[in-house]
Formats: sequence, structure tokens, C-alpha cells
Amino acid sequence: MVVGFQENDLDKLDSVTKSDTHKDISLEMQTENNLREENIELQRYVSVTKDLFCIFSFGGKIIKINRAWRESLGYNDSQMIGKSIFEIIVNDDVYATKFAISESVKSGGLDKFVNRVLNHKGIVHYYEWRVKVFENSIYASGRDISDLIMTREKLEYYHNRDALTGMYQRSFIQSSSEAMVLPYQLPLSVIFVDLNGLKLINDSYGHDQGDELLRTISQKMLSYQREGDIFVRYGGDEFVLLLPYTSYDVASSLADKIKNSDTLKISGRFPSEWVSISLGVATKIGIEDSVEDIIMEADRLMYEDKLRKSRKHKHSIIEGIKSNPRLLRKWDPIHAENVADHAGKIAEKMGLEPYLQELVKKAALVHDIGKITIPSKILNKDASLTQKELEQIKRHPESGYQILRSVDEYASVAMIILSHHEWVDGSGYPEKLKGEDIPLASRIIAVADSYDAMTSGRIYTDCKTKEEAIQELRACAGSQFDPEVVSVFIEQVLLYGE
Repeated sequence: MVVGFQENDLDKLDSVTKSDTHKDISLEMQTENNLREENIELQRYVSVTKDLFCIFSFGGKIIKINRAWRESLGYNDSQMIGKSIFEIIVNDDVYATKFAISESVKSGGLDKFVNRVLNHKGIVHYYEWRVKVFENSIYASGRDISDLIMTREKLEYYHNRDALTGMYQRSFIQSSSEAMVLPYQLPLSVIFVDLNGLKLINDSYGHDQGDELLRTISQKMLSYQREGDIFVRYGGDEFVLLLPYTSYDVASSLADKIKNSDTLKISGRFPSEWVSISLGVATKIGIEDSVEDIIMEADRLMYEDKLRKSRKHKHSIIEGIKSNPRLLRKWDPIHAENVADHAGKIAEKMGLEPYLQELVKKAALVHDIGKITIPSKILNKDASLTQKELEQIKRHPESGYQILRSVDEYASVAMIILSHHEWVDGSGYPEKLKGEDIPLASRIIAVADSYDAMTSGRIYTDCKTKEEAIQELRACAGSQFDPEVVSVFIEQVLLYGE
């Protein structure tokens, strides 16, 4: 039996078909609308994001860019569409960028790589890229990470660099020494530099002057730095110059330039003769030698050089003052001669042994040498000194002590100079010594110094007569001055035979 459709069945089928067709059309329209809206949203996102977005061919030809290219890098569509993406990549990064693109084509994308991009003015920006491959095109988005890179580089710089000199810190050698044993770095030469006189300047003039000396010396040494060289502040007054692919002869020639050039021609409050350089040069030829061993050898050779120069350097400390008129005026040698004459006579009348008499005179000749560390505007000030200026004046015995103890022939009088402004009642300076705790030679010089200052006159006080000065000495005996020294000076030196 053949079963057929009834007329009402056909009507029902037609109705269902029309309904399904209507639903299909509605679904298609809805899908199209959704896609259109998604596309609009995507276009909006691409147009407002600060990230670069671009589409380019496997060969690097740019097909499309977003607005961020104009806003971030200054390029518009007409400048970029059809051009090669590699035209705006820093030359040194082109090969790495091509390699990254090649890897993206093979794998379908790349999560991250960084290169440097030039803006329309040629300024470099660092970009971090994400790449996806669709069909025959590459889709890439790039985020500007220049600030992050700069911050990281600054942190690395300050971590590895000495803040005072700008040179690398010693720790940098330890972290990079393995890279310096590679064959292509050899021969590796080391110059070990020691700055003689820094401690004396720190002790005599203060650390500000010492720091300025270090900055000046390091900048002059850095002027000899070649590409690839590593200059290191190795210690307080020590420097290590690492010279890759440099022979011993070339390194020695550079060491001579540093030693004999104007490196030590320094303008400062201190005598330039106080500063000298000791050097040692060693060279690493074989890969089996460690960098540390070569540095130690250069250090040993530097120390030998330092010992050879030591006596000459110490002698130049005093000679540098004597040959400098500006410093000599602060020392006031005429006043020093007068004090030495008075002090020698006091020592003789007090019955001191001849060698002690000579020691007193020797100390008296340099008793004010510490004043060379005081600015002239303070020493020559005719108005009242401020508290700060007064403190500077009061430091001159300590400065004199630091200077003289550095010189073998004057070391024996350094303690005498340190104490020549102590008062017998304990109210003097710098250590507030009292009575016989003050060396006798210092007590003698204190009386002789004050008498000559009173009778010669100073900017800050009028010149006194002999009688007025004697009266002042007697008034201060027992407080400022040793009464016995005052009595001997007045009765047996000043008034003797009158």
C-alpha cells in the first residue's frame, strides 16, 4: 500500500519549512551582527590601545598599522604601509628580529621578544613584541618598555658602579672574571694603581678634599679607557685597570702615561707634592691563569714600587709646603723662627738635655704647620670668627700632627705639636689635657708662641709692648700656661741682665 501525504499534511510541512528558513535567516543575520559588533569593538580597541599593532608579510612588508604608530613613534599610514618593518629597527637588532620572525612562522607565533625601534626623529625605544601567524601574514603587537629598561639599567649601573668615581666596584670583577679567561680576551693585562697621600689629605684637610681628589684622579684615568677596558675602584685608594687583548708592553706604556702625564697636576688646597701614584703591571697569557692571580701579581709589583718611592714621597710632604708661597704664608715661617728662638732659650734655662733642646726648637719651627689646611679667608679675617670658623682654627694642631707623623724626620715632634694649645687647667684643645699630662716641650712652645703673637701683632688683635705681654703671661700662669715655664721665660730670658 502506498501511503501519501494528505493536503493538510503538506500545509503543515510548508509551514514548518518556512519557519525553519526564517529561523536560519534570523540566525545568520544575528551572527553577522555579532561579528560586525565584535569587529567594531576590535577596531576600537586597536585604535585606542597604546600598544603598537601591525600586520606584515613574512618578508617584513607592512600591510596595516594602528593609530599608536603615529601617537607613539610619529609615523602615519602613508609612511609605513608598503615599507619594510626592518627599516625602523636598530641595525644591531635586525638579525635577531628576522630570526624571531622566522621562528614565529615555524611555530605559529612567539610569546615575547624585545628589540629597539627608531621613532621618526631617530630616537630609540625598546619594544616587547607578541607575534601570531594567520594564513600568510604576521600579526604583531608591541609594548613600549623603554622606561622599564632604563630603570633596570640604572639599577644595574648603581649596583656595579662606585658612586664617587663612576668606576666599576670590586664586586664587578668577581662576577665577570670568568668571561675574561676566554681565549679571545688574551693576553689580558692588569695595571694596579695605588694613590699615595689620600690618607694624609683626609686626615689633614677632611674627607671632602679627599673625595674631590679621588674624583679628579679617577676621571683623568678614565680618559685613557679604551673600548672593552674595565676600570675598577678596587679599594679606598686603589684602582685596577683590566685591559683585554693587551700585551705587557702596551699595558706598561699606558702605565707610564698615567704616571708621567698631568694625572697628578691637581688644583686643590693641599700641595700637589703630597700626591703620587705607585703602579704594578702584570699580564695573563695562558688560559690556565686566573684573573685573581694576575691582579695579585700586579698588586705585589705595585707594592714594590710604593716602597721604592716611600722615602722620597715623605720628604716631599714638607718640601711641598716650603716651595708653595701661598701655603708658606699660612705657616708663617718668621713667626716660627721667633717661637723656635724663644722656646730654645727656655729649654736651655730649664736645664734640658741638649738633644731635648734641639727637639723643642725643631717642634717650634713647625708648630703651626697645620694651619695650611685652613682657608686663607678664615686666617686673614679681621672680624670676629663664627663658631664654625673657630672650630676650624682649633683643628690645626690635629692637622699638624697628621702631617708630621707621616714624615720620618718629623715624626718625633708630632705629639708635641698636637698638644701645644692645651692649657694646664685642662680647658685647652684638642684633648683637654691637664698639668704634666701635657708634654713639657708643648708647654714651652705654648708660652713662646703666645708671647711672639702678642708682641708681633695679629689681624685680630693689637700689638702689645714687652711689658704688656709679660703682664699677660703672668696673669695666665696656672690656667693657660705652666707657671714654671712662664717664670723661667720672664726672669731668665726676657728680663735677664736688665
